[in-house]
Amino acid sequence: MDKDHAAKVAIVTGAAGGIGIATAQRLARDGFRVVLSDIAEEPARQVADELGGIFQPADVTNESDVAALVDCAISKFGRLDVMINNAGQAGAVGHITDITAENWSRTIAIILDSVFYGIKHAARAMIAGGRSGSILSTTSISAQRAVGGHPYIAAKHALIGLTRSAANDLAPHGIRVNGVAPGYVLTPMTVDMFGGEEAARDVLAGRSALPSIIEPGDIADAFGFLASDGARAITGQQLTVDAGFLECLNRSMSFDREPGYLGSSH
Repeated sequence: MDKDHAAKVAIVTGAAGGIGIATAQRLARDGFRVVLSDIAEEPARQVADELGGIFQPADVTNESDVAALVDCAISKFGRLDVMINNAGQAGAVGHITDITAENWSRTIAIILDSVFYGIKHAARAMIAGGRSGSILSTTSISAQRAVGGHPYIAAKHALIGLTRSAANDLAPHGIRVNGVAPGYVLTPMTVDMFGGEEAARDVLAGRSALPSIIEPGDIADAFGFLASDGARAITGQQLTVDAGFLECLNRSMSFDREPGYLGSSH
């Protein structure tokens, strides 16, 4: 337990999923008192009980639910230091000509609107309490490459801009705003996406330049760092945790050549 965090409070949304559970566990180990939230009540409540935290149900697409979630943390613990906007879904997929407006809007609401609500109400609480703080969101490598469904990609790109603008707006209050951009992580969502854990592991192994696949704990460690005083000078940034997928897997063919020197002109 980090003694510097012993009195600090963190909210984690999407706390019934792989990344959310691992992040709540990491923060609890660091000494944070944790407030967990998800629409899947039973698993998130169970994790909250195991960690000595509390559970507050919330549909993050509903602003009043998010406001109530923040109010719950303040009412129970008297402060809020870290807000982790992690809730999300893959959302609408398919050819762009076939995506309905309803499914488009639902995806944007879950991925983008929810983060706006989280930043807004967490920042209000932090400012009212006269405290600095850290607001973090789960972005994605889909904000750097067109990987995923159309509304998912659009929303994740928008989160980059929102993170930067909110960081600029809230910096005078000492509130840092950052994102963690996971690559392909072994979570229940990817297991469902690829048709089972064994298939998911095979796919993820092919999307990692490193010898191991990304586990939820790897993303939780990134959140833990950005929530800590060790990241006190970092704001408006995205920390990509993708096992080298974006850069290394498209490496130059020259890596596979015999050693030598190619001297022909362009």
